[in-house]
Amino acid sequence: MNIVFYYEYSLTACGPLNARAAEVCRKGALIRTEEGGYGCIQPWPELGDHSLQKELDALRKGNPLPLGKRALECARVDGEARAAGVSLFSGLHIPASHATLPSCVSPATIRIMETKGFKAGKIKASSNPAAALERLTMLASMVPSWRWRLDFNGSLDGNEALQFWKSLPHHLKSRIDFIEDPCPFSVPGWERLVDAGMPLALDMGTDTEHQPAVTADLPVTRIVKPAREATPGDLHDPPVFTTVMDHPVGQLWAVYQAAEYYRDALPTEIPLCGLCTHLLFEPDPFIDQMGGMNPQVAVPAGTGLGFDGMLEALPWKKLLSLIHISEPTRQ
Repeated sequence: MNIVFYYEYSLTACGPLNARAAEVCRKGALIRTEEGGYGCIQPWPELGDHSLQKELDALRKGNPLPLGKRALECARVDGEARAAGVSLFSGLHIPASHATLPSCVSPATIRIMETKGFKAGKIKASSNPAAALERLTMLASMVPSWRWRLDFNGSLDGNEALQFWKSLPHHLKSRIDFIEDPCPFSVPGWERLVDAGMPLALDMGTDTEHQPAVTADLPVTRIVKPAREATPGDLHDPPVFTTVMDHPVGQLWAVYQAAEYYRDALPTEIPLCGLCTHLLFEPDPFIDQMGGMNPQVAVPAGTGLGFDGMLEALPWKKLLSLIHISEPTRQ
């Protein structure tokens, strides 16, 4: 049995963070196990997650929901490293990331990002295809060397997604790495987009057990979010690891999983990931230790995921006892 403690937090973004979420104040909870490990739960109810309250209630009852299971797995790995007195990042190379660009990003910020070494931008596109095209055209003209990734969070239908792709001029199409979740996934619908030449990426979300299978012959880049799922073992192409735009503890769990997955890979084999999402939020003592405007996250000092003294000093509240959950993960 584990005793789990929790600490509720809030993060303030500089603007809306995706096509389905208008709320800029994001709430979540850190958890701490009796063994001394930490994890993070930050739901996105707009994208189908259970509420934070339901996640915490499920932890209390010993039947954790998807985000709670992953937070416990993070806490297990983190706790083992802390007990051994080692950093999880020791000996690992931190993958570089694209620049995640919210709707409020300024031209000056993008130009600074270019000078700091960012080589690609990811746009959280709106559900209005014409507005998404206008924004992409404007941003792409500012940094001619960048490649681009767009995420519609499934907000278009199949016909809108196809029309959006057809509306892109060739010089923009040639600079697109992928378009993530342009519309809800289905094999026939996405085959149609592939046939039109659209490079696709898929974020399976939390409910992976009830979603359609991705056929091996469908060229789709998998977006892996360690806060939502264990890294799949049957991937045919290099996955792109991203955070769920959560607390730095959760962001560092994604950083660790990405670095561990690509431990033995050559630099040319590692795709740009989406691990610099701390830049989307107003600073706080945790975010301040994640580094500035740089395509590689600066991992904090300390054991496990870091932040040793800062985490210990938080005003933790106690949850009821729950059964230890152990979930295999690729190491």
